[in-house]
Amino acid sequence: MIPLIILAVLIIGLLIFCVVFGFLAFERSFTRRIYEGNPIEAAVKKVGDRPYNRDFKKGICWFRDFPHKEEINIKSFDGLNLKGYYLKNEKSQGKVAILCHGYRSFPYFDFSASAKMYYELGFDLLFIVHRTHGESDGKYITFGIKERFDLLKWIEYTDKRHCGKAKILLAGVSMGASTVMYTLGLELPQCVKGAVCDCGFDTPKHVIGFALREVFKTKWLADFMSNFVSFAALFKIGSFLGKVNTSKSLKHNKLPVMFAHGKADDVVPYSMYEKNISVGDFEKIKVTSENAAHGLVFYYEYEEYRKALIKLMDIAEI
Repeated sequence: MIPLIILAVLIIGLLIFCVVFGFLAFERSFTRRIYEGNPIEAAVKKVGDRPYNRDFKKGICWFRDFPHKEEINIKSFDGLNLKGYYLKNEKSQGKVAILCHGYRSFPYFDFSASAKMYYELGFDLLFIVHRTHGESDGKYITFGIKERFDLLKWIEYTDKRHCGKAKILLAGVSMGASTVMYTLGLELPQCVKGAVCDCGFDTPKHVIGFALREVFKTKWLADFMSNFVSFAALFKIGSFLGKVNTSKSLKHNKLPVMFAHGKADDVVPYSMYEKNISVGDFEKIKVTSENAAHGLVFYYEYEEYRKALIKLMDIAEI
């Protein structure tokens, strides 16, 4: 009898530890990161000494110095104030690239160089600031679960701005790419013509599990503990972390998509890219790199990236 009681106490204690860990990990990973200085200064500081750091800084300064930037404010589907920046291109003729940044980042950081390329190809640019980032409201980041509905609001804003004649390209990096992929599973207006998804993950739960390998060192234990982070998410944001995934959303997509991912990505593993491109019956354009780390395919494979984007524009008739 006593051994059974001891075993029960140990199991209950272990369960309590796992639940507490899940809630603490959720709070650590899903809350806003506070950066020192104004957003532009913080973005420049974030560059650090990463590869192509000079190009990153040039791109951020290009955004900073762009004449007549328009600050946009809209309401999210659940009442949050969301910030965006609209850069008008006189040659656009209704073409708009909506740029979705990554986790705890800035739109002008993740698109520091590629934004200029979109602009040179004739797009207006809408840099959106996700909920719980920068100047946008929000208590928790949701890794695309709620951001996909925010993106619908940005699409609605953009189409109204162009009197129903917009031709919209959705472009995302990292969490922004996943947000785009989840949004492709929703009912979209005809103004959305295609998408660019750069180093996106398949589900929030899987990418959290991958990150937890730094803590637990083994895949099975990290994946097991991610269940408790997901359990905490149900209480905090009203959803398990596996609720949205690209296997479901891309199955419904009919728009052409350009996928990019580096094999040296240690934030979102290349295997997630392979999973994403295996789903759905739609036109897929692929750009990969042997050496590019997370979010750096554009820099390592510039010519291929640009050619792929032009091909996407042609297929999407943008």
